[in-house]
This record gives sequence, C-alpha cells and structure tokens, in this order.
Amino acid sequence: MIVCKQCGVELEDGMTECPLCENIATNGLETKMFVNRNQFDEDHHPLLLKHILWQIACILLISGIVATLVINLSFVGHITWSIYPVTICLIILSYAFLMALWQVSLLIQTLIGWIVSSSLLVGINMYTTEDWPVHLALPILASVNVMGALSIATLSKLKVKGLNILAIMFVAVAVLCLIIEGIISLYFKGQILLSWSVIVTACLLPVTAAIVFMYFRTRSNSNLQKIFHT
Repeated sequence: MIVCKQCGVELEDGMTECPLCENIATNGLETKMFVNRNQFDEDHHPLLLKHILWQIACILLISGIVATLVINLSFVGHITWSIYPVTICLIILSYAFLMALWQVSLLIQTLIGWIVSSSLLVGINMYTTEDWPVHLALPILASVNVMGALSIATLSKLKVKGLNILAIMFVAVAVLCLIIEGIISLYFKGQILLSWSVIVTACLLPVTAAIVFMYFRTRSNSNLQKIFHT
C-alpha cells in the first residue's frame, strides 16, 4: 500500500496523484512525496506515540485538578487542602503541555517549564496567605530543575550510553533527596537537619558503585540493547 508522504492518505493501486493534496507521481512511479505504508509508520510512529502519551497525561492531570477542586468546594465551600495537590498537578501539567506541543530540545523545555512553574507559584503565593509557595515550593522546584538540567547535559555528552545512564540518574536522585530535605527542614525548623535523605543516599550509593563496576566490566559492549539482547 502506497501513502502520500505529505498527508498520509492511502492511495489505491494505479493512482498517480494524492486526492487531498494533489501530489502527482510521474509515469506511475513513486516520487519523493510517496512512500511505502510501513516506512511511513516507522518514521511517524515514535513522534505520534509521544504526542498521544503526553496528551493523555495532560487530560488525566486536568481531570484530577477538576475533581480535587470539586470535592474540596463541595465539603468546605472554598479552597483549602486542595491547593497543595492542585499546585503539584499544575506544575506537572505545565511541563507535560510543553513537551507535548513544543518540539524543541529537552533542556529548553525544562527551562521554559521552570519559568512557567515559578510564575505559577508566585501567583498562588499572591492568592494564599501562607508563604510556602515562595519559601518552600519555589526552592524545591529550582533544585529539581537544576539537577534535571545537569543530568540531561551530562547524558548528552556521553559517547556510549549504557549502564552509566543508571549510575548518573541514581547519583542525581541521591543529591536531590539531600537538597530537598535540607530545604524542608530549613523551612519548618529553621536549620538544616538530614535524616531520611541520608538513608536514601546510603542505599543508592552501593547500588551506583555496583552499576559503575558493571559498566567498566562491560565497557566494550556497554550498550544496554546489546547487553540484554533487546
């Protein structure tokens, strides 16, 4: 089956032009505007699947926000506890929306998402009488974005991507946990006190060391697909 590369419409056998965009195939042969159906699916399937997944995520987040607000308003009459889950959902939604509709590099998407989410927190801070959006949520958001951007930049510099990706991600998670608990304890207790984040880090570091060891042992064949034969 032949399809038009420009619009994707299927062409019947013997057709020499696309009925939608009127692309003409000379002498009954395929031109650059016509491709095989399998090739068309292979080229567009990953991007289409990504769009669908992000759109589903956006729909679920919006539904969760609406349901949370309706429940809170039904029982209390005004927004109280729902401000916390709604804020989190709105922040995630801003990133999901950008990644679904704006086809730019991941670093740029992260930066713009950071700006949009920070503006959202400032707006919520103006609405509520509490100071947690600026003094707690904003520093946590900044730390997550900085660690995410550093991780993305580091991964993009790797010549061989395999088990070293997992090691970098585990280190980033460990550092992020330490930073987040430090921010939370500083906000609530006025000083930096670390407890659970130290346990998380202590658990992740041996795993990271084992992954690094496996990476160097399999460095000549470090691609994950080759290692696991996928």
